[in-house]
Amino acid sequence: MIAGLARAADGTDLHYQVDGAGAQTLVLVNGVGDPLEGWANQLGALLAAGLRVVSFDNRGVGRSSQPPGPYTSAQMAADLHAVVRAAGLDAFHLAGVSMGGVIAQEYALAHPADLRSLVLANTFAAADPFTRAAFESWAQVAGAAGMPMMMRAQAPWIFSPGFYAEHPDRVAELIAEAGQSTQPAAAFAAQTAALVDHDARDRLAALSTPTLVIAAADDIIIRPALSRELFEALPEAAWTVVPGGHAAFWENPGPWNQAVLYSQPPSRSSRWCTSPGCRAGRGTTGPGAGPACSTWSGATWRSCRTRGSTGCCSATRPTSPTS
Repeated sequence: MIAGLARAADGTDLHYQVDGAGAQTLVLVNGVGDPLEGWANQLGALLAAGLRVVSFDNRGVGRSSQPPGPYTSAQMAADLHAVVRAAGLDAFHLAGVSMGGVIAQEYALAHPADLRSLVLANTFAAADPFTRAAFESWAQVAGAAGMPMMMRAQAPWIFSPGFYAEHPDRVAELIAEAGQSTQPAAAFAAQTAALVDHDARDRLAALSTPTLVIAAADDIIIRPALSRELFEALPEAAWTVVPGGHAAFWENPGPWNQAVLYSQPPSRSSRWCTSPGCRAGRGTTGPGAGPACSTWSGATWRSCRTRGSTGCCSATRPTSPTS
């Protein structure tokens, strides 16, 4: 593991970490309130697949600076670019979850030549009124009652009912860990603004990077229908749904990790489906949507959006992105 410090244009210090030494690099961008340690359930699987993994603390959290807000998604994408330059990265894969997904959108629009592929998980092109109100209520609770109370109030929004029923001890453990956050309420609110004020709807047609959009079946704050709107606006995209709530990558990391790994182009020309339902011409089915699956053929994603299309993903997929 190598730790480093990048500096944004406004002087904000950004702590980052590089793990592994694979030929291909995956950069991870986290959501509101989460430092780079939030990727603990992904790191092992990604390294085992042969990737080099770069993660970092967004402005406002962890060991990065906490300048006054509000922040914007474009500003935080510029922070990411500072990390990329400091780490000396060339072409890489980029994955963002929730707020990290809106940052990743801005990065892909500003620096498309940097990217091999893009993963947008549990995120949106723009918040609808319900989602905006829900996230803003978190910031209000943090300001009025403190971060530990906000973490407890947040939990039912981000973990699925099944996770509560089947793993109550793990839920309690995750809430206790989150309650130890040192992030000030003001910085949490500043990050929340970057998420809810993001709106890329009018620009997504220009996003040329092959993209996988991941939704979680029981996400009630960024609902699959909202993520589906993002998918439909992208010119080169695949769609998959994983089990769990908004924090699916914490509560049930296996399927989430597999989706991310299978979205990475292998080192040789190959084809694969991006979800278990995408086999022999059957696409994954989102809310109110027909089949949608993608194949990789060494250069571009092929996205099948037509209802009832066949033959989209008929070949077997590799076992890892380095196969």
